[in-house]
Amino acid sequence: MQLKNLLTGLFILISLSILAQPNSFSRKNKNASPTADSVKLSIDYLKRHLQQNDVWQSENPEIMRLVKGLVSFAENEHIDSILVRLDRFQEQKNARYINRQPKYVSDSLLVPGYLPYPNILEKLKQLDRAIWNGVDMNAIPLPKDLHAGTNSKMQQIAAGDEKAILQQTGIVLPDSLVNVHAIPDSMLHTANDFNRIRNRDQMRTRLLEEARVKYNNNLQKANLDSAITAYRKYAVRVFSDSLQSNLRDSLQLQNQQILTHYNDSIVRSVNDSINQFVLTLQKYALNDSVSISIHSLSGKPAQVWLRNNQRSANRFYIKNEQNDSLAIRLMNLDKYSLGIAIDDDVTFNRIAQKQRRDFVFEKSAPEQKLTKMQKKYQILTPWDLGGNGTFGFTQTYLNNWKAGGKSAFSFLMVLKGYANYSNEKLKWENTAELRNGWIRQGGDVNQTQKNDDKLELISRLGVSAFKKWFYSSEIDFVTQFFNGYNYPNKTTPISTYLSPAKTLFKLGLDYKPNKNFSLFLSPITAKYVFVRDTALIDQTKFGVPSDRRSFWEPGFNADLRYKMDITPRISYETKYKMFFNYQEPFKKVDVNWENTVVAQLTDRINMTFMLYMLYDDNVTFPTGKFDASGAEIYKAKWQTRELMTIGFSYKINKRIYKQKKLN
Repeated sequence: MQLKNLLTGLFILISLSILAQPNSFSRKNKNASPTADSVKLSIDYLKRHLQQNDVWQSENPEIMRLVKGLVSFAENEHIDSILVRLDRFQEQKNARYINRQPKYVSDSLLVPGYLPYPNILEKLKQLDRAIWNGVDMNAIPLPKDLHAGTNSKMQQIAAGDEKAILQQTGIVLPDSLVNVHAIPDSMLHTANDFNRIRNRDQMRTRLLEEARVKYNNNLQKANLDSAITAYRKYAVRVFSDSLQSNLRDSLQLQNQQILTHYNDSIVRSVNDSINQFVLTLQKYALNDSVSISIHSLSGKPAQVWLRNNQRSANRFYIKNEQNDSLAIRLMNLDKYSLGIAIDDDVTFNRIAQKQRRDFVFEKSAPEQKLTKMQKKYQILTPWDLGGNGTFGFTQTYLNNWKAGGKSAFSFLMVLKGYANYSNEKLKWENTAELRNGWIRQGGDVNQTQKNDDKLELISRLGVSAFKKWFYSSEIDFVTQFFNGYNYPNKTTPISTYLSPAKTLFKLGLDYKPNKNFSLFLSPITAKYVFVRDTALIDQTKFGVPSDRRSFWEPGFNADLRYKMDITPRISYETKYKMFFNYQEPFKKVDVNWENTVVAQLTDRINMTFMLYMLYDDNVTFPTGKFDASGAEIYKAKWQTRELMTIGFSYKINKRIYKQKKLN
């Protein structure tokens, strides 16, 4: 009965505390909820007096800031509705906060591939020159009516027009033929004189007629040649203008496509950055909390803060009129959910009458001779947990050192861990490696620079196939923690966390003759490269297209790991990884080769030497050379890093034991 009363009082108490007021999770309201008209009247009145003017001024700016915040809360949409609508918007594919038309790109001349208008004019001139230099004028066909048109335009010399013949043909007559018609009759004494004068006149007439015919023929030929030349030049000009118009339209369309593609990438990058900042503000808004108070008959309320990102539990005692108490736990699940549970140490038993039985125990005598002990359980160690950590420091200080040199300080941290599961048919290997190193050098540079940064997570699952071979699948994830720069320039990062992040999904066969050797051949491999922030990092330096944030490629992968102890205190380990793309086999090759030598100087101090070589076809470097278009040529190169450090080391090796009952 007491339990029933306690539970009934608990639920009635919580129900009343939630339902008694319009807003039970906020401060108690002394008045009823205001109407919409009164809220609007309050907003207008307060905004009118909150504006800065010379008449009304506040002596308490902090209070006025709080009042403005209250007005903004009442005037705008509720934060929960805003968060829900933002979540729905972000779930949409290709959702954009803002957009920009390509015509508003201010730096179009800097866009790769975009042709300025002077360059377009130069290409049009080059095309025009090529057409005029390559055309065969004589091969252009002529229209049939071209000759008729030229004849109508000629002004030929008419027959017998001696004046026009002498003026236009330029003929020069002998002196004896100049004035044949002007010979006086007194000079004609005989018939021979008359015949001689007649012959001269006929010769004069013949010479003038020949000059006239020749002049007319030359004039006709010249007019025809001029008309043919003009017609053929006009035909070439029309043909050139047509090709130039097509070329101009093509180049303008190409510019528009390049500008649209460039603008889309910029809009996508800006929207990615806006989305990141909006997510940050959303997380900040989710941290908002609500306080509620729960009262019992004892009069001492329990205060519980409801929030989204932090769970907590408070113990609360409820009592009845007989002062019997029951401990319960009030748990914050999220901003709108409250969990209630009875304390763990409370048990309930029904009252029942115990039955009584009499037992008769038989006497038994122990055996007189000893028997062999049988093993009932087998101890198994399926899980093997371990890891090691190395911390190294180097510090040098120089002041007025005549031999030269610079002060320097360097730090290197290497953390490795593993969790391996193994039984007769199954092997599951999980490894994690974290490396971080910094160096600060004095002198003119005097800046802290990163010289090592790596986060690698590997998980491999294998099922026994035959002998020492396992059907295996693996996930290999590699990225970094901090920004990387092209030192000494620290203004523009070239890499950062998850920019890039490389993940390999592998499926193949793993050969493991012992724990120190492994050869993993995976003919089915997918390499995935992702750049989180394309607005800050140039993704094209890692092989990602300019209009995307990621890419993947199929290929073949081979992993080789070998470890040996040179001496009891010196060990050597090599890891070799090779990947080549099926789309361009033996042309697109990635090589990752890591060699590590560890010498244990004491129980807590060791020396580590590491040689790391990397070749990635998708990661290119400038060569200082330029192609025909003036763009700088980039190509992949071998990347090499060597580290040697002496520092503190600590190892962890723990096995998890499990019992197996024998039949």
